[in-house]
Amino acid sequence: MAITNIHDLKNYLNCHSYFDDVTICGVISALGFDPVHGTEEEFIELSDLFKDCSKYGADIGFSGFIYYSDTISFFEKHRSDIVSHLERTAADCGTDIISLVQSFGDFRNSDKPTASEVGKALWDSSQSWPELYPLYNVFAWYALEEIARTWYIYLEENPAVRAELSA
Repeated sequence: MAITNIHDLKNYLNCHSYFDDVTICGVISALGFDPVHGTEEEFIELSDLFKDCSKYGADIGFSGFIYYSDTISFFEKHRSDIVSHLERTAADCGTDIISLVQSFGDFRNSDKPTASEVGKALWDSSQSWPELYPLYNVFAWYALEEIARTWYIYLEENPAVRAELSA
């Protein structure tokens, strides 16, 4: 199946990313695109953003995922879906969610968050904890990167589509 527009891309991500439709639409919207409508040029631009994010990571800076005000809001809105995805990923990796989060590359040049900090960030939605903003940010980036990675895998498995988008 050749995907040629943002709506089809969203539908593909719904089937293959293990994120729900609301989170996928949230990522696409945060990046500045309409998840249902869009021009061919916008589809190509979104595809390129996903490829770059998959290759280089969210920390290189993507509109809607740069400032804490954006990433914290995104995480709080999509917390339960992000937690579910993290739990699934941890189980697939044969580890627990705390260890998975502590292994993220975002922490390679800094102190890893404690188990208590990770747990509080993931499961305590009673308020926003300023000391946990860096973790909220990482969780928003995680959603963006995993959705981008799903699209990148599609392109790798469909070289004709990848070539057409790169032309």
